[in-house]
Amino acid sequence: MPEAQIILMRHAEKPDKDRNEIGLSPAGQPDEHALSARGWQRAGALALLLGRDSRVQVPLPTPDRILASAFRKNGGRSHRPEQTVQPLADRLSLSLDLTWSLNQEQALASDLRRRTGVHLVCWQHDGLPALARAIAAPDDLTEIPETWAWPSERFDVFWLLSRASATTPWRFAQHCQCLLPGDADRPLLLSPPVNDH
Repeated sequence: MPEAQIILMRHAEKPDKDRNEIGLSPAGQPDEHALSARGWQRAGALALLLGRDSRVQVPLPTPDRILASAFRKNGGRSHRPEQTVQPLADRLSLSLDLTWSLNQEQALASDLRRRTGVHLVCWQHDGLPALARAIAAPDDLTEIPETWAWPSERFDVFWLLSRASATTPWRFAQHCQCLLPGDADRPLLLSPPVNDH
């Protein structure tokens, strides 16, 4: 059994002008910083998937701590990470930790490296690769290249970092959510395809 497990995930779907999808506050009012209707569907499905009494077999542990990137003027200018995991936090009777925000990945990683247990972190996609690499430091997380960027269209993947003890390196795995119609059944391609020419 791993001593520490950290589940990293991108927030659920956001407004998409090309698809004429707006953001909606929890009260159903238009809000450009909020989840789209599909994002709210994913948030509810995640609460069922990762809740303690889930009837679905999940290769992920139930979190005992949930963190989300906070809305800040100089950081994550979105309520989406918080909105994505609030239903799960409610279901598990956990308070949501909003201490950190986008661009504070190093500080968050420092906190996570010192802890044991199961932590779920919901973040903006542009900060997730740096966060994963910072957690694994000083070891290199070779699975995620330095220049790799999270695809803007993917909201349906979990990353799991785990280690057996504070002296062992972190192990990395990906898990597809497969919660909503259209979700991919393949993990993210983390390295560019090899050119055979």
